[in-house]
Amino acid sequence: MKKIVKYDHADFKPEDLLKIKNDKKIYAVFSTFGEREADLVIEKIGVLKQLPAGLVDKIIINHRRAGDNFDRTESGIISAFSDVDIMVSNTAAVPDMKNEKGKGGDMRRTIYRINREYLNGLSADNAVVVFLDADVLPEYFGAHFATGLAGAVLNGADYAKGGFWREMGRVKKYVAQPLFSAVSHPSLKLLSEFSYPLSGECAGTLSFFNSVSFWQMYGVETGVLIDAVSGDYKLADVNLGLYDHEHHNDINIQKMSFGIIRTYLRSLIDYGIITLNNGASLSDVFAAEYINSDGERVKLEENLTEIKYRPLSEIL
Repeated sequence: MKKIVKYDHADFKPEDLLKIKNDKKIYAVFSTFGEREADLVIEKIGVLKQLPAGLVDKIIINHRRAGDNFDRTESGIISAFSDVDIMVSNTAAVPDMKNEKGKGGDMRRTIYRINREYLNGLSADNAVVVFLDADVLPEYFGAHFATGLAGAVLNGADYAKGGFWREMGRVKKYVAQPLFSAVSHPSLKLLSEFSYPLSGECAGTLSFFNSVSFWQMYGVETGVLIDAVSGDYKLADVNLGLYDHEHHNDINIQKMSFGIIRTYLRSLIDYGIITLNNGASLSDVFAAEYINSDGERVKLEENLTEIKYRPLSEIL
C-alpha cells in the first residue's frame, strides 16, 4: 500500500548526507519578486553557504523583476556571492510558454533551465531540486530546511513536502485541509497526511518535477500534490519545526483560496474522479460582495484565469 514516509529534519545530518549523496547533484532554488525579499534572500543564501562544501552544488535565484530594469535584489546577490545564479523569469524562454506571470510558471521555467543548462550528462533521476521560499522570517529559517528536504529525497523519496507549525496558516487550516478531506477516493487518501499541504518548501528529483503539471499561480502546490499522490511516486513529509513569513491581507487570502479550490476541482475532473453536470462549469472569476469597516458595500470581481501547463517531459 502506498504511504507517506514521515521524517523530522533532525533525522538528516549534513555530514551523513554527504556520505550518501554519491554522484547526485543538489540544486537549491529561492523564488524572489522585485525588491521585496532583497535583504532576506541574501541572509538565507549565507545560511546555506555554511553547509559543508559539496553538499549543495548550486544555489539558483528564480527572480521575477517588478519592472524591466536590473534591481536591488540582483545587485545585492551579485555583490555578496560570485557563484549564485540568478534566473530572471521575465525573460526566461520555454518553448510552450509566453510571458505570463505567476509563481508556478516561474518554478517551471527554473526546472526547464536546470534540464537544459545544468545537468552536463547527469541523469534527471540523480538531480535533486529543493524549492525554498525567500520570504521566511529570519528567526525561523535554517539550513535544516534544505538538508531535511534533500535528505528525504536522497533516502529514496521522489517528492518531499515540508511541514511546520505556523501561527496563522489560515488558508491551510480553513480551506486546504477541509477541502482535501471532502472527496473520498483511493487516490486522494494521502492528501490528508501531509502536515502542511500548501508549503512552498519542497524537494524532488528532477525526473519527478519533469513529470507533473505545474499550475501558473495559486494552484501550483495543490496541482503538484494531487499529481504526486495520484502517480506512482515515493512520497515524504518532513517536519521542519517552526515557521512564519509576512502575512497577506484578506483579499489576497480569498484569491489564494479561490485558486486552490478551483485547481482541486479541475484536477479531480481531469483525473475522472468527479464530473460537473446540468450546465455547470468551473469559473475563472472570483466574485464576492462584502461590507467594509466604513459600512460601505464593496463588490469584487476579478478574473483569476490560471494556466495548467503540460509536464515538461513532453517538450524536453
